Amino acid sequence: MVGLIATGLLFTAQANTRDGQALVQAVNGEATFSLDGSKWLPLQAGHLLKTGAVVKTGADSRADLFLGINGSLLRLAANTELKFNNLAVKISPIEPIAVTEMELRRGRVIGNVRKLPMGSKYLLKTPKGEADVKGTVYDINADGELIVVSGKVNYTDNATGKEVVIASGEKYVGGRELKAADDEKAESAASAPTNAPGFPGFTISVPLRQGVWENQAIDPTQFISPTPTFFGGLVPRSGSEFAPDRLEIPLDAASGSGLAIGQELKPSDSNLKVLGKAISDDDVIIVVEEAPGGGKKLVVKSKTGAPFAAADVAGANAVPVSVAIPTSGGNSVSVEVNLVAPMKPPSLITKVDDTGAAKSIHIATDGFTADEADTYLATIQEQFGNLDNFEINGETLNADEVDIITNVVPTGDDSTPYRVEVVIKPKDPDADLGAVGEIAFVPPPVEVVPGEIPPPPIVVPPTPPVVSPVGG
Repeated sequence: MVGLIATGLLFTAQANTRDGQALVQAVNGEATFSLDGSKWLPLQAGHLLKTGAVVKTGADSRADLFLGINGSLLRLAANTELKFNNLAVKISPIEPIAVTEMELRRGRVIGNVRKLPMGSKYLLKTPKGEADVKGTVYDINADGELIVVSGKVNYTDNATGKEVVIASGEKYVGGRELKAADDEKAESAASAPTNAPGFPGFTISVPLRQGVWENQAIDPTQFISPTPTFFGGLVPRSGSEFAPDRLEIPLDAASGSGLAIGQELKPSDSNLKVLGKAISDDDVIIVVEEAPGGGKKLVVKSKTGAPFAAADVAGANAVPVSVAIPTSGGNSVSVEVNLVAPMKPPSLITKVDDTGAAKSIHIATDGFTADEADTYLATIQEQFGNLDNFEINGETLNADEVDIITNVVPTGDDSTPYRVEVVIKPKDPDADLGAVGEIAFVPPPVEVVPGEIPPPPIVVPPTPPVVSPVGG
């Protein structure tokens, strides 16, 4: 996506607001993040952070983030804690408007912010003051010490209420505006994150996500950084067939914009690799097919029916695949992604007493990846917690008589580390559910958003559960 800075006439129109996002580009050392400030998880390249997320780096680590239109590039130095109070993008008729508000609780960040669209805001609060950043390379710490490498920053000192403009080559330290020493400027400039390597023909390496953006040659003075478009915010699961002779790569509207339904691509032209091994044109054909919801997908098919990748692909949880995808601008962007095996049906176990009557029903889903968990676990948990979505022996459960308890639990598998477990039991501990012949879970239809991949389907057709004695 490319935008141009508007000049001249000012138009007013209602703008739609969508969530902004920060993509973790690289992590050196140990770093963690939290979506709610309570549960902390390891930070990895490919994680997508939104409003409310908090990131921490350790004593010997740093993290580089790509904020796209919300502020380009951001580096967190060691021992830093940063919260994203607001990441939003307002879509207007002229160009997007970015609203970025961050809170530096401790440590140091170095930002490389391209000139923001008209009407945008980029605020960074520290315990000592507030930096209102313009198109700038800046270096600031939680003690309120600020160095501006290029551009300018409007800084407000909390202690005095003083507002100052710190321009290129200047710093603000101890309540005073000073010239930055040459070595200070050089160190800050060297520490600043830079544009992705090989720009504009760079590779997006996203361990459990996909993203594509398009680049066009335009006047640098009017350049707005390209914004990644993500595939529905989840790890793309493979198609219904996950085998060494067939793989499917879902595409969203942006990444599929340069492709036509029915188009064929050569593996050699697309630099197709599976498990790190180049795939031959003699073995495989790549066909663009229509995907559910109006999107597109690349279907990698064996020409002969024989496996084109190692046999252990068939039993793998995740398979690394890389491919170069043409864009509508005539370029191509290389994408590296782990395709994840299809979701397995949940397990169903009925705990019965010595008469054969069910005292409780236990259901466990297949594992979710960490990214799917971030995006979908709350929705899946809510669906499993709704009695109306369950039928036992063809009858919907009665909320006055039955309790349903849902929990998210770890699986111990790094590729799919979380699952949902459900217990259905009578409210009266002395009661039972009777003889259970079939259980079905039918969630409400998932709304299909064009260009996005819906959550992995979890459907339990009428199925006899496995019977286990109470306490067994």
